[in-house]
Amino acid sequence: MNAVAVSYEAIAAKARGAFYTPQGITSFLTEWAIRDANEFVLEPACGDGVFIGAARTRFAALGRASVSGHLFGVELEPNEAAKAAAVAPGAEIIKADFFSIDRSALPVMDAVVGNPPYIRYHGYSGEQRTRGLLRAREQGIELSGLASSWAHFVAHSTSFMGPRGRLALVLPAELLHTDYAAPVRAWLLKRFPSVLIVTFDRMAFADAQVDALLLLASHDDQVGLRVMRVADVQALGQLDLAPRSDRTDSTSTRWSGSMDHAPAKLYLDLIAQAAARRLGVIASVDIGVVTGANRFFILERDEAVRRRLPRSQLLPIIESASSVDGLSAHQSRARALLHLDELPRAKSLLRYLAEGEAAGVPLGYKCRTRSPWYRVPLPKIKPHAFLPYMNHLAPRLLVNRRGLWSTNLLHGVRIRNGAPDVRAISGAMLSATTMLSAEIEGRAYGGGVLKLETKEAERLVVPAFAGETERRLVQAFYELNRLVRNGELETASARVDALLGLDHELYRRAYEVFRQRRLTRKHRGAHPAA
Repeated sequence: MNAVAVSYEAIAAKARGAFYTPQGITSFLTEWAIRDANEFVLEPACGDGVFIGAARTRFAALGRASVSGHLFGVELEPNEAAKAAAVAPGAEIIKADFFSIDRSALPVMDAVVGNPPYIRYHGYSGEQRTRGLLRAREQGIELSGLASSWAHFVAHSTSFMGPRGRLALVLPAELLHTDYAAPVRAWLLKRFPSVLIVTFDRMAFADAQVDALLLLASHDDQVGLRVMRVADVQALGQLDLAPRSDRTDSTSTRWSGSMDHAPAKLYLDLIAQAAARRLGVIASVDIGVVTGANRFFILERDEAVRRRLPRSQLLPIIESASSVDGLSAHQSRARALLHLDELPRAKSLLRYLAEGEAAGVPLGYKCRTRSPWYRVPLPKIKPHAFLPYMNHLAPRLLVNRRGLWSTNLLHGVRIRNGAPDVRAISGAMLSATTMLSAEIEGRAYGGGVLKLETKEAERLVVPAFAGETERRLVQAFYELNRLVRNGELETASARVDALLGLDHELYRRAYEVFRQRRLTRKHRGAHPAA
């Protein structure tokens, strides 16, 4: 069956064979991984046999008539195992939990191919998870409790491989950017001198809920990490997979910023020339207010007045980035957050809470795990600025000059002592450097949206400045605010780079790379089934 990136809710569909790996991917991976008719090949989660069938076809093309003794598959579900056996007569299909099989039970493999199941940590539990963690530990990989099932499969799969074996897998894009995948990334680079990642501009799986990528790990060269992008599955045949001699810098603990050679070099040049620094050096980024029930706790101000809710129990709050047109958050766009820091006594409050109880608000996860259910916790310190969690264009640092709060759709940003004026930082973050770093450090999701978790936000690159440059940025803040409000982002970016005294041509190219990556992200969102 070999479904990739299926949510926990879709596991039942996976068991029914409702998701399939496209034939273009199975052929591409098996042709790359299997080089000789006498090799031994393993598929660790063969499902209904799409990879097993592709491997059989590859062996036939290499002149091997029978795959008996050379092609092996493992599948826990008996019905699926029977399908796989029918697809490739002669292949040995083992009906078992993959993690129960010791490497000594099979020949040393020349290639491991396939599409491991993707089950999030909350659905991947019990003995199978325990065995998976142990198998990963045997390979020297310490996975956290948040790791999804694919990470354990990657670890145990390589235990069956010879020292020059080839690993060809379909994996979720979480490999690139999640913290729980960091041990897997580090281990892959230690185990294989060549790690090639292939990503798609258009989603490869019509029914997938997160992006897929292809992992090709080998000893073909000493290049280290490479990330290549293709438009879609049909474009895989155009990839140049010849061994390379130009080594890529793969020292980063995250791979989401990895790009083809030219953009990667441009990004490094930007950082070097701008004397740039991470946002986390000059600010801390934390999540906004988590109410657990925004529709109940956040009201329009006229609604709060109509209900006669005490003004002392209402705080101004910005609910999303759409409430801010430019670079400055205003009271006029704020709504009212119901914040009860003491036992409510006003009859209007008691009536409103009773309505909430009748509607089941206290049964929501956040509400039922706090006492009392209606006491919404606030961050300890009011933020100096906000940074949207989800971005359709580029991230904007929204200056908070009116003492507002924000929901968790907007991160709260606190400027560190001794750091520049928040208005200057907001302006500097319109630089092509920061825009491009957001595309690299962030995560592209369905609908073309770019998401920045708090730690990813702190990794954003901001050009360094001080003295007279800071003063000029502060003076230009209202001009930049107007440009952004009017949708003139490119003009605002060019203005900032000029104020910073940055090389025009270099930053023009940076903005173009940012623009292309943003268009690609939006294109993916517009073609979710492509």
